[in-house]
Amino acid sequence: MKPRVKWDIQPERTAVIVVDMQNVFCKPDGALYVPRAEGIVGNIKALSEAAREAGMPVVYLRHIVRGDGSDTGRMRDMYPNVNEILKRGTPGVEIIDELAPLPQDIIVDKLFYSGFHDTDLDTILRKHDVNTIIICGTVTNVCCETTVRDGAHLEYKVIFLSDANAAMDYPDLGWGDISAEEIQRVALTVIAYEFGQVSPTAEIVKEIRSKTRLKQAT
Repeated sequence: MKPRVKWDIQPERTAVIVVDMQNVFCKPDGALYVPRAEGIVGNIKALSEAAREAGMPVVYLRHIVRGDGSDTGRMRDMYPNVNEILKRGTPGVEIIDELAPLPQDIIVDKLFYSGFHDTDLDTILRKHDVNTIIICGTVTNVCCETTVRDGAHLEYKVIFLSDANAAMDYPDLGWGDISAEEIQRVALTVIAYEFGQVSPTAEIVKEIRSKTRLKQAT
């Protein structure tokens, strides 16, 4: 099946958004460990390197709270220990060493799922004249997909990486267990049908590098 939409990537107007690749989600001792996050690190690294070479902004989102309960609200209803596990200044909220931001990269902290909700992400992207965002990270159907939806509502062209976003298993909450594979399949289908382009990392990296070479040759 052909994709419903495929954007022409213009590196000068495109940014990479790396969602929540923090120790708390990506390391086995993390309180919110997502086992499949380890498998997407290489693809995110390849994408980030190609983006930097092309002069594209690389934006890291971090899920961080104050820790005193003053800013967690409904998040605390769903995760009673959120003030401990996502507290600012603790090792768990830092980006994993394998994807450590470089000095030119941008870090945006968020209180809830979406990278756009009550943050300056939209302002940052518009300052860089960005109209296309490439989203990768974890968790596929939570913070990543929520950022996709808000980005689409703000009229960004959204590219979602099929193999650089990690889902997790869900226990039976009344409708049976759901595997990460099933969640990934459904989330990718919904995003591709309703919100933007879904592509493998290698395809996007190839396009970015091709555009970079073309620009350097002119």
